Amino acid sequence: MRTYILLSLGIVTLGIGLVLPAQGADPTDNRMRDALRNALLQARSCETEKATLEAAKSEADEVNKGLTAKVESLTSGKTKAEKAAAGQAEEITKLKDALGKWQAAYQQVTEIAKKTETERVKLSGKSILLQREVEDQQRKNDALFKTGNEILTRYEHFGLGDALAAKEPFVGLTRVKLQNLVQDYRDKLADQKVKP
Repeated sequence: MRTYILLSLGIVTLGIGLVLPAQGADPTDNRMRDALRNALLQARSCETEKATLEAAKSEADEVNKGLTAKVESLTSGKTKAEKAAAGQAEEITKLKDALGKWQAAYQQVTEIAKKTETERVKLSGKSILLQREVEDQQRKNDALFKTGNEILTRYEHFGLGDALAAKEPFVGLTRVKLQNLVQDYRDKLADQKVKP
């Protein structure tokens, strides 16, 4: 490109050199010389403009290549972003499904816990009632044991004299006394009997 410009300038200079020495000639020649000079000047300015435009075109081509690369980069970045967004949407869907399952499981566990607590309260109430029953039966058992021991102790100390006095034919006081004792013991045993 530079060689072309230098060659053009050389031709223009040569043309001007040819035109200048012949100034004393004919007016038609002068006009032609002036026209040639003007044409050469115009050709020189056109060549300069052409070189400037070609340089600007080269710069524009470089800028265009850079912009094209940026557009391709942004387009591929957009595609990557779209893929990432699709992946995130899929992940969100999975997380929502997992959350739904966790909530259902939590609801089931809560219901089971409520049922278990209700059963525990019922069994605790029954346990208290049974404990009271056991304590009452133990108390009655102790009382029966005491009454039975009293009977055995009296029977053990019941002697021959007591037996003869109980059969006394005239007054019968001892017999009534023994019958009252037997009746008292029967009442005590009946009171202490465990009822279903």
